[in-house]
Amino acid sequence: MGRFYLIGLVVFLGIVYIGIGFGFYYYMKKKVVHGRRLIDHSVNEQTRTDKMGIGEYVTYGSMIVVAILAIIPILSKGGSGNAILARLIILPPIMALFNARKRTGRSMLVLIIAFLFFMFGMMAYLIIGIPKKAPTLKINDTKLIVTKTTVGDMMKDGFDIYIRQEKHISSKYSEILSSGEYEKYSANRSVLIKKEFKQHSYPVARSPYLLVKNGVVIGGIEVYGDKNKEVALEDCKITYFVLDQDNLPEVRKNSISYQFEGVDLFSKLTLETVRKAFGKKLWLFPSNPTSKTDLCYGIQWSTRSDLIWNEYYSYIRFDEQNDITSFELSSKIPKDN
Repeated sequence: MGRFYLIGLVVFLGIVYIGIGFGFYYYMKKKVVHGRRLIDHSVNEQTRTDKMGIGEYVTYGSMIVVAILAIIPILSKGGSGNAILARLIILPPIMALFNARKRTGRSMLVLIIAFLFFMFGMMAYLIIGIPKKAPTLKINDTKLIVTKTTVGDMMKDGFDIYIRQEKHISSKYSEILSSGEYEKYSANRSVLIKKEFKQHSYPVARSPYLLVKNGVVIGGIEVYGDKNKEVALEDCKITYFVLDQDNLPEVRKNSISYQFEGVDLFSKLTLETVRKAFGKKLWLFPSNPTSKTDLCYGIQWSTRSDLIWNEYYSYIRFDEQNDITSFELSSKIPKDN
């Protein structure tokens, strides 16, 4: 119910701001001062009534753009104090544009409505934020975008899907595709995925599904269909991908490449390289590692509200030579309750 409360709050604020706008319009239209409606009265001391030139528009527009660019990082930090500071930055250039010519109550009404619209947008951003762009994993020439790419998309690019059997046979990894533990999916829309989202972490050898190409296990995956109905496996979106020490030697041997947001996962994963690629999204990194378990990069794409938007997480583990030992890319889809 939490997501519905947040959406309801944003809708309520929208109705309130619309009501305030109509209230100002009604008041200025009905209020009469010195025989004239307030909406027709002059509201500043400027006497110039000629049209503004392109140069003036460019000047004032540049000032407003600079102000907007200045307040974006301020708003991203949240807090009522930062919201007040943002208003103090954006209002002067707007008022300078407004007072550049003689204005009537109609112009003031337009400014008020624009300000209310800006306030609503700012409040909505503070409450629910904006969605994050899903990260992309490129396997050779195929792009896998979690929560976007479907199983069918991967199959069209020549990948096979193997499904873990419930009554599996414990086997060596070298026999994972031939022991009966996994069965190749025949792509006949015979497998339906239940209407639920699972957020788990698996090793490749215990993943519910394997992504395979030319007999090589590319990685383990998890999928999600729909919140209201069962969906054929082909139409399900991939929500989780894992690569680990079990299948790393095989993919290296077959010259399969992995590019994660532009980072070659088989290159030297130095802190400088990873930090340059992910910036503030990099929240976990080894500062003073005391064991191999500390050699890990944690990357997250978090939002202001995980009740509304998807969130994404990745863990890249490596050894003392900065070579990858495992890679996980997962997602968190908002729950329905």
